[in-house]
Amino acid sequence: MITPEHNGHSVESIASHMDEHVPKALSEIGVAGASIALIRDGEVAWAGAYGTADLSTGRPLTTDTVFEVASITKPLFSYGVLKLRDAGVIDLDTPLNDYLDEPYLDDPRIEKVTARHVLSHTGGFPNWQRQRDEGGLKMYFEPGERYAYSGEGFQYLKLVIEKLTGRPPLDVITELTLEPFGMTESDLVWPSRRSDPPLALGHEKDGSPREKRHSPEMNAAASLVGSPTEVARFMTWMMRDDVHPDALVSSSLNEMLTPAVPVNNSQSWHTEWPRPNADFSDTVSWGLGWSLEHAPSVGEESAANTPAPWFWHWGDNSVYFNFAIGSRESRSGVVVMTNSAFGYQLWGDVVDIALGGDHPSLDWVADVYSSRHRRPA
Repeated sequence: MITPEHNGHSVESIASHMDEHVPKALSEIGVAGASIALIRDGEVAWAGAYGTADLSTGRPLTTDTVFEVASITKPLFSYGVLKLRDAGVIDLDTPLNDYLDEPYLDDPRIEKVTARHVLSHTGGFPNWQRQRDEGGLKMYFEPGERYAYSGEGFQYLKLVIEKLTGRPPLDVITELTLEPFGMTESDLVWPSRRSDPPLALGHEKDGSPREKRHSPEMNAAASLVGSPTEVARFMTWMMRDDVHPDALVSSSLNEMLTPAVPVNNSQSWHTEWPRPNADFSDTVSWGLGWSLEHAPSVGEESAANTPAPWFWHWGDNSVYFNFAIGSRESRSGVVVMTNSAFGYQLWGDVVDIALGGDHPSLDWVADVYSSRHRRPA
């Protein structure tokens, strides 16, 4: 069942269930802490925090504590890119190479890569150069050929945004997203330029805390630091149906949420990537920035332009594991952030309590963490 409906329970009932279940689950799984925000009727309706921000000191998590948001940075950056497109700054289907003074890579295929390819993970890049190519960044597919998850593509697009605007991309994306969305405790660099929020330290598999590394330059794919409440606040802007000067128009939101390419089970950090015989999903696709889950019929030509009922993304910075899912149709959703290496094991329970229903995104992302495919540490 893939429907844009929540579980029908009241916010109070969901909060009570979270209070009862989450602390037990943290103890059983071995997770330091979890912070959760619930979206109902297009608003952040509830937030709760459980466990500790730092096991070495016992400092408790609060709903204001910020985490490394990790790859959930990508939808936020994508929203900013779509705003630039709507303002006439960039065209999604113009080769990015045309905007630069010299090619980004010495590969003729780079001349075909567009912003649309980057935002839908079809640019042909690996996830990160360091995970794959000791001799420098390479391309592995023709642009548009198939899904291949890539943070490197977002960094390429960031360079183009800098060229087109003549300004630091950090300032551009902050002004287009964080500021109008009221994300006052969030930033795309660390230490934060904008506030001094309490930080949840990430914890290794043995429970030891890892000190937060400084990240003075924005990574368009991964450097957002924020709380579940503020990420949920951003998600409510995906659900707006009114005209607002700081919001994307309805057609652009639909474009972000319309399946562009089916995902496959050959991830760009798997040891055997890229597999030519990968299995393609008929219920999980990528749109622009967001991953999408939908009924199998959405993949058919007759429904190719239909926005998906659910948009979602996960975040993994190795000691922070986060999951966000929402529906523009029902204007509901949930964000869960954890500060431990086993935090992904909590996602399914939180989504079930908050939203109910079957979510193939959880099944697909579980394969991401299958030990059979992970590159050795």
